[in-house]
Amino acid sequence: MQPLKLTLKGFRGIRDGLGQDVLTLDFERLADGAELVAIAGANGRGKTTLMDNMHPYLTMPSRAALCGPGGFSYYDHVCLPENEKDLTWSHEGRCYRSQVVIRLNGRRKTEAYLHALSDVGQWRPVCLDDGLVSDGKVETYTRCVEAICGSADTFFTSAFSAQGKRQLSTYRNAEIKSLLSDLLGQEEIRALGQKANDTAKLIKAGLSSIRQELAGLDAEHARLDAGLHRLQGASDRVAQTLIEREQAQQALDGHRVGHARLQAQRDQSQSTEARRAQLLEERKALIVAGTRAIEGLKAQEQDALQGLERLAQRINSRRTQAQSRQSALMQSRRQCLNVLEEADTVQRAAHRLPLAELVLSARQQEIVVCRQQV
Repeated sequence: MQPLKLTLKGFRGIRDGLGQDVLTLDFERLADGAELVAIAGANGRGKTTLMDNMHPYLTMPSRAALCGPGGFSYYDHVCLPENEKDLTWSHEGRCYRSQVVIRLNGRRKTEAYLHALSDVGQWRPVCLDDGLVSDGKVETYTRCVEAICGSADTFFTSAFSAQGKRQLSTYRNAEIKSLLSDLLGQEEIRALGQKANDTAKLIKAGLSSIRQELAGLDAEHARLDAGLHRLQGASDRVAQTLIEREQAQQALDGHRVGHARLQAQRDQSQSTEARRAQLLEERKALIVAGTRAIEGLKAQEQDALQGLERLAQRINSRRTQAQSRQSALMQSRRQCLNVLEEADTVQRAAHRLPLAELVLSARQQEIVVCRQQV
């Protein structure tokens, strides 16, 4: 991060030291390409106030009581109803502009805007990859600055040396680990490990659901096999019905022969006329019964054949669907197992991370001891 231009309005240090409400410094013009620049002046002239604002973070490090949120407030260091910090700076070849407005008139309020210089030379609000846009809120401004320059603690420890800065040798082990983790980008590894664990849990839950569904399909397959087994006797029943129909037809033929015999006997004897009439009625009844029996048997045969055909079609359809579903589930299971195999590698890296941090901490302590011995 390199400051290019700074304008301070309403800061007490500038007003008390220079008697001015507004101070503008064009570092790019004043430095004129110099690699080392000194700011000279008597005590109380505003040098510290100037240095404390030559960065985009919402703090004045030499005036902050402690690191982190809540350790600093601009309201203690400004005096006008509306105060402003306007810093133009560059980072990794791109130009940015930070505008911080601190209002004291009535209700206290701080607004912070971060703009980036586009390729066509226009200032546009910074937009992060996750869609966050600098909209004037302190929270969004802080997140945008940290996404570009890193956390404030890391910046003021490794890149910006403020007056009265806490020495690195006084940092506790946990603070050093946090600082090195931020510098080395280990938070991304931790996040990736956590994401892998969450993914593995989701895959395991999905695999359990697939297994349950597969068990249900197996039960359905067994039920269909049982239904097919019951239908195996249907052909025998149809054959038996055909035999009974043939017997009924033979009986009908016999009755017809008897009827012809009775007609011959009617011509031979008048006394048998009454018997003949009775036999005719019996003949009619037998014919009707036989016809009904034949029609009923035909209908039963047709219904049985149609039912057998429909059931066979349903069995084939269900079997095809079950086989397709089983193939899809097996393919999904193989994909899930492949993902689980990759998750083990990430989990092993996540498990080895604490050991790497311990080794790094031990080596850091050895360096500190060696420096003290030297």
